[in-house]
Amino acid sequence: MLNTNSLAEEFISAFPEKLRGPRTIGREAEHPLVDKMGVFVDVSQLFPQLAAPGDLTPKFDAAYPDLTVGLSGPEFSYALEVGKGTIEINTRPCADLFQVEQSYRAALARLTEAAATRDWRVLGYGIQPVSPPSLPLLTPKQRYEALLERMGDEWFWYAVTASDQTQIDIARPELLTQLNTGLLMAPVIIALCANSPVVGGQLLGFASSREGHMCSTTPFDQRHGMPITAYDSIEEFITRLCRLDSLLRREGPLLLPDRERFDAKLAGGRADFETFLLHDHYIWHSARLRTAYATIELRPACQQPGNESMAACALCLGLTEAAETIHNFVTERLGVNYWLRMRSWHRWVITSGLAAPEPAQGFLEHILHLAEDALAARGLGEEVYFAPLWQRLEKKENPAQAIRRVFLERGMEGLLEDAWIR
Repeated sequence: MLNTNSLAEEFISAFPEKLRGPRTIGREAEHPLVDKMGVFVDVSQLFPQLAAPGDLTPKFDAAYPDLTVGLSGPEFSYALEVGKGTIEINTRPCADLFQVEQSYRAALARLTEAAATRDWRVLGYGIQPVSPPSLPLLTPKQRYEALLERMGDEWFWYAVTASDQTQIDIARPELLTQLNTGLLMAPVIIALCANSPVVGGQLLGFASSREGHMCSTTPFDQRHGMPITAYDSIEEFITRLCRLDSLLRREGPLLLPDRERFDAKLAGGRADFETFLLHDHYIWHSARLRTAYATIELRPACQQPGNESMAACALCLGLTEAAETIHNFVTERLGVNYWLRMRSWHRWVITSGLAAPEPAQGFLEHILHLAEDALAARGLGEEVYFAPLWQRLEKKENPAQAIRRVFLERGMEGLLEDAWIR
């Protein structure tokens, strides 16, 4: 039988003792694809065209081997998402943000060209704007069907969202600091990068509908956003994850619904480290430690507008580089109740974006300075990507607030026009 301490030891050992050089970065950019009316389209129909140049290898579903679920190449890859109308662009691990942008734009150019042949639109937006969360959007992967059986209609929300996630490599001694700071920075990322106010053709009252629904209005909200308190150690982090219910169990190539608390598997001797990693994969907190890549994954940004596409990725890298300094600033500025105050702000920014009152005067400006300075200290010139973030802060208007204004003035036609990446 494995206890949580042995799980923690194996988890920690997956990360290097020290970084081999400047941090590498990877980007997972999810994009909704729609027709000219804004209704979702089946992105898998583009796979033959995307693969035509011959530099991408098809990937197939383990349970349904005839289902192509992605295309993988040396510079970038495409992956089907939970929703048929969403495609994920994955860059290769890159040495700097300029390489990330080059990899991403090469993939995006091929995607937009393929979509244009069908009169489809690729959106720089964080959710399907017209098609509501529902069964017709669900990609027919076996594990997605199992999660639908386990989670019911709540799983449909995963079929409409489109996030902009960043993977950044980290080392063993900094795991706890990066995890806690990454979680603390969820409201900072959302305040500056929310971009999903319109879902199902209507305003739902959130700047970030993807975070608003999943973090506060579902039976599975404990698996999202910011945990109730910070973690005291990686061992405690593992223990707390193990107290959550499992969603899936593996039987051969199949993933089937599960309804047992994970620590019951430990007590019964029915869990190993691979079983834990499967459990961990379906816990979607705003910051996650990823053993497969030895990275921290920062998750809460919506997909960004096409003309400011690197803003979220740059912000996440700056926050990671400045993690210890930022953590010290937050705890000193907000005092003993710092985590509670950040969680309260988290709820505000999900609803109101940069119109939400900050937890202290000049708070967001100071954090942005710390993150930008840490990015500049890499000596690569990557801080140029912070320009849109400063513009948003100066205007007190993030992409969600801008698109909400457009929607109220010009309706869905205006939203689609502004979000369309040509």
